[in-house]
Amino acid sequence: MSAFMKFADLLLVLAKLLTILIVAGMVTSVLVGVFFRFVIPIPMAWPPEAARFLMVAVTMIGASVAIRQLDHVGITLLVDRLPRGLALALYVFGSGLIIVFLLVFIWFSTRLTLEMGPRQISSSLGLNMIVAYIAMPIGGFMMLVQQIAALLEAIQRSRTGGSPFALATSSATSV
Repeated sequence: MSAFMKFADLLLVLAKLLTILIVAGMVTSVLVGVFFRFVIPIPMAWPPEAARFLMVAVTMIGASVAIRQLDHVGITLLVDRLPRGLALALYVFGSGLIIVFLLVFIWFSTRLTLEMGPRQISSSLGLNMIVAYIAMPIGGFMMLVQQIAALLEAIQRSRTGGSPFALATSSATSV
């Protein structure tokens, strides 16, 4: 296994753990907000804002897990009927488009984070918005790494006679 694939596997495990922790934080934030609003009748301003920031983070980081495990939406009815070489070429082309998009996304989200983040403060939490914005470039980087890893695995599967669209077989996918 190459160093890149080991790094991608480690990043996948980290993404799964972060996703669990972020969802737990989001659920806790919502429960605190509901409890204080409806049980104690003293509404708090910060829980909805915290939940929104955490939702963005879990979306960005969780998407990298979905990319690697091929859990994203895909209709392969026609592609499955193509010759293996043509199916692989189509997969490589699609992956190339995704990689280009992710590079552009990382570039612009990093610029947004560095240029706008330091100048803005969140209304309820009083946090510098860099804390909220940083999930975009980090998530974009994690998605990029996992897309490249998924592409390498698809090429390997195709060489051994499998479909490039088959489920990834990485050891990190079972964690």
